[in-house]
Amino acid sequence: MNRGKNSRLKSTSSPKIDQMLSSQPRDNEANAVQASTSMAKPGETDSSVINEIRNMKRELQDKIQVVGTDVTTIKMNLDSLKTDVANLGNRIGETENRVSQLEDENVQLSQVTSELKNKVAQLEARIQYQENYSRRNNLRIKGVPELIDKEKSVTECVKDILRSLLPNDEDINQIVIERAHRIPTALKEDRQLIPFGPRHILVRFLRFSDREKIRLRARDLGTFNWNGNKVDFFPDFTKEVQDKRNKFTEVRRMCRAKGLKYTLQYPAVFWVTVGP
Repeated sequence: MNRGKNSRLKSTSSPKIDQMLSSQPRDNEANAVQASTSMAKPGETDSSVINEIRNMKRELQDKIQVVGTDVTTIKMNLDSLKTDVANLGNRIGETENRVSQLEDENVQLSQVTSELKNKVAQLEARIQYQENYSRRNNLRIKGVPELIDKEKSVTECVKDILRSLLPNDEDINQIVIERAHRIPTALKEDRQLIPFGPRHILVRFLRFSDREKIRLRARDLGTFNWNGNKVDFFPDFTKEVQDKRNKFTEVRRMCRAKGLKYTLQYPAVFWVTVGP
C-alpha cells in the first residue's frame, strides 16, 4: 500500500513541476515583448532613424572634407617651405662664396694698400727733400722792424744788415741777392693780423756759398744786434721740417745757458758737442 501511495504522489507532483519549468521562459518572453512595446515612443518610425543616420553621415563628410582641405593646405605650405629652404640654402652657398672671394680680395687689397703707403711715404720724403733743396739758397732774417721798410726797400735793408754782419769782408759787394721780401702774416677769422712781432724777411741768394757764409758768421757770433734790434738768421725749410726742428727749442736754450755747442743736422737731428 505504501508503494501505491508513493506512486500516486510521484505521478501527481511531476506534472506541476514540468508546468512551472515550461511556463518560465514563456513568461520572460512576454515580459520582454511588453517592455519593448512600453519603451517605444508613439509616432517614432524607421524613417526618422534613417534620416538621423544620414544627417550624421553628412556632418561627418563635411568635417572630413574640411580636414582634407586643411591637410592639402598644410602640404602646399610644406612644399613652399621646402622650396624656400632650398632657395635659402643656395643663396647662403652663394653668399659664402662671395664672402670668401671678398676676403681673398681684401687680403690682396691690404697688401696693395701697404705697398702704396710705403710708396707714398717715399714720395713724400722725396718731395720734402726736393722742396727743401730748392730752398737751400734761402735765408730767414728775424727781428728787423717793419718801419724800416717805409724808409728803404727790403733789399737795401738786407744789404745794410749784411755789411754790419761782415764789416771786414771785402767781398760783401759781390754777394748777389736775387729776391728779398717779408713773409705774409697769418690772419685770424676776423681778418685781423696776429701780433707775432715783425714779420720775417726771406732772402734768396744767387750762390749757396754766400748764404752759408752769412749763416755760419751769425752762428759764430751767437747774438747779433743791428740798429739796437736783435737779429737772428735761420735756414728756410718747409713747415714739416721746421715743426720737427722747433721741438728742440727748449734744448737749445739749455745748451746756450750752459755754454754747450750744438748744431741741427737736416732734417731734424740735434748734435751736442761736449768738451774742447
